[in-house]
Amino acid sequence: MRKTVLIPVLKTLCDAHLAKDGSEEEATDTLALGVRTWDLCGSHAESFGLYLVDALGSPEDGAADPDPVALADVVPVGSERDDVAEGAVESDAVRSVMIGGGGGEVPGYDWETAREAVRNLGYEVVGRADDSTVLLIVGEGGDRNATKLRDAAEHGVPCMDVRAPGRFKDAVCAGELVGGDPLPEPAKVDRSGMSTRERNRLIRRWARENGWPNLSAQGRVPLNVRHAYELANRTPAQGKAVAA
Repeated sequence: MRKTVLIPVLKTLCDAHLAKDGSEEEATDTLALGVRTWDLCGSHAESFGLYLVDALGSPEDGAADPDPVALADVVPVGSERDDVAEGAVESDAVRSVMIGGGGGEVPGYDWETAREAVRNLGYEVVGRADDSTVLLIVGEGGDRNATKLRDAAEHGVPCMDVRAPGRFKDAVCAGELVGGDPLPEPAKVDRSGMSTRERNRLIRRWARENGWPNLSAQGRVPLNVRHAYELANRTPAQGKAVAA
């Protein structure tokens, strides 16, 4: 006589899917950062790996493969691999591009869409310039990224300024990203990370709502308005420091 026996099967689920919408997708990789680990499906392991490479750069030569996530899951196609034989010349080296600034800086594109458009043209998107970097794309807020501007200047990387509406889209449609624009001067930022222009815009908005409705949209912000803004937005700790 046959007897049916039910044996429970344990599956490891992708933490990213669970966190996003509660869906259950089987995990195939594990990402470890310090003492914390996350179980991820293949697509999330790849996307998180690309994000880390964009933010931190590719591993240095001779570095061990990240464990337990394989190096192939962390490094984009075309980047330097440790398993390339010493002295070997890669005939089809992939050119890389830096995109200066943060999300939404390219007019008409969000951060991920702009990066995907660059990749579709055959470029690798990197966070720091290296020997393969051929272009720095600068859009809105790009002058706040002093690190990328310094990298571009030190490596002699050409600049493509896409702050003009349609500039990036025209280049993508033409299938060619060409530099030739001057590098912008890095914006001066305060402790909050805001540039002087952004801070003045914030002060003007606050002033119009708090007793200065006719404040000019251009020119210098009056000292009394600036002082009133600083007093109104000072934290308790700052107030105690001034009193001391």
